[in-house]
Amino acid sequence: MDLITDASSIINLSNAGALAVVTSLPDVTICVSPLVVGECEPTCAAELLAHQEQGTIHFVDPNEVSSERFLALLDEHELGEGETECLALFLDGGYVFCCDDGKARQVGTALTNEGEVVGSIRLLKWAVDAGLCTAEQAFEYYQRMKDAGGFLPDVSLEWFQL
Repeated sequence: MDLITDASSIINLSNAGALAVVTSLPDVTICVSPLVVGECEPTCAAELLAHQEQGTIHFVDPNEVSSERFLALLDEHELGEGETECLALFLDGGYVFCCDDGKARQVGTALTNEGEVVGSIRLLKWAVDAGLCTAEQAFEYYQRMKDAGGFLPDVSLEWFQL
């Protein structure tokens, strides 16, 4: 599965030290768009570049983004440019959309019937299911994301154990 990931999710995962864990998910390719890389602060952007060089993150070719779709979504939904670019790729390219921005998630869910919209904590849950970390470690990553300012829903340790 190709997962187009916006800056909010990337930043949350990077802040928690969990990016390496989720980039190891089997059968999941984490993809980031050009605008998303630009929205990350230098340390996070450097981490993305390192993962791209290792082949654990894929940088989307800017030509893959439909400028017509991007501009229409930007005008219609008034989201940030990174979220809008990811939505355009999601709708046109067969990606699953990973986003921690509430409004962008609502738009993505409203525009597709497939329910292929997830967030960073879902990726951590998948990491637990894949045996890449324990539920306790995933919950600790989640807490670090929240402590660093991530706007995430409230979940308990048990959510990662289910």
